[in-house]
Amino acid sequence: MKYKKLSMGLAAALMLALPSVPVQADDLPGAGLTVCLSLDKVNAFREGELALWRKAAEELGIKLVEQVAGEDAQRQSSQVDTCIAQGVSGIISIPWDNQAVLQDIERAHAAGIPFVTVDQAPAELNTVDTHIGGNPTADGLAAGKRLVALVGDKPTKVVDLQGALSAVNGQERDAGFKEAIKGHANIQIVAEVPTEWRPEPALAGMENALQAHPDLGAVYAATDGLLPPIFSALQKANRYAKVGDPNHVIVLSIDGDPQGCKAMSEGWADAGYATPIAEMTRNSLQVIIDIVKDKKKIEEKDKVQLLAGLEYTKDNLADTGSKVWGCAK
Repeated sequence: MKYKKLSMGLAAALMLALPSVPVQADDLPGAGLTVCLSLDKVNAFREGELALWRKAAEELGIKLVEQVAGEDAQRQSSQVDTCIAQGVSGIISIPWDNQAVLQDIERAHAAGIPFVTVDQAPAELNTVDTHIGGNPTADGLAAGKRLVALVGDKPTKVVDLQGALSAVNGQERDAGFKEAIKGHANIQIVAEVPTEWRPEPALAGMENALQAHPDLGAVYAATDGLLPPIFSALQKANRYAKVGDPNHVIVLSIDGDPQGCKAMSEGWADAGYATPIAEMTRNSLQVIIDIVKDKKKIEEKDKVQLLAGLEYTKDNLADTGSKVWGCAK
């Protein structure tokens, strides 16, 4: 019995001493695949997505070909054509124009190349192999419900800084927010500003609203990218105060980018909704692997993946921070 125990212990020690065998590149799930990544533009949110795409591609063994359209649908189509000519294994696109991308999808499919959209959906969802994005309706609803909880019965004037109303994300983040506050007569939207995701209209809209309504109580922003003009306008109107201060204006926004995380951790904003871009980016690459290497047919129920954002506040940041992409160090 003593000898048996000694032998087992020696075997275990030898196993621990054995060097770990590194995973060979050829053994990775996406080995041999080249994926064209077609981005519509570059901003803080896209930089976060790109970093996570690169990380996932490396872990999966996929080679990325990165293209940026610079907010130009014609240029994006030309870049997609280049990828098609190169015979890439798959195309992942954040389309600048949800109508123009339909022709890009058609040309890719004619060449036998799967096409996945992320973040911004094409005008016709049934054209792509898969669409993966946040859940803009759910995020807007969550922000509206948070506002209702924060103000209770207190009369509250709100500025609604909308995104691009030509895009699904802009439309549904706005619609969800309005649905959540519907029926709460004490909450009044005093200004709706269609920003097209740009800071300039947001700044002008905020300044005008604060002049007309110095007792403004809250701001809802469809993206964290609008936080700098919000805070600039509040400073100018002497309403820039932290959560808990009687002069504080409630600030709610969507994305979870570094600006949002900083505003939350420092106490300038009340709640944010972090888009799960780590999951979105990795899933989009996995779809290409599934189709090309595993010959998998994507089920109808899986063709549209909408992932709700994670609510984070200063109070829960210690628990949620590691899951908010903009808080990552």
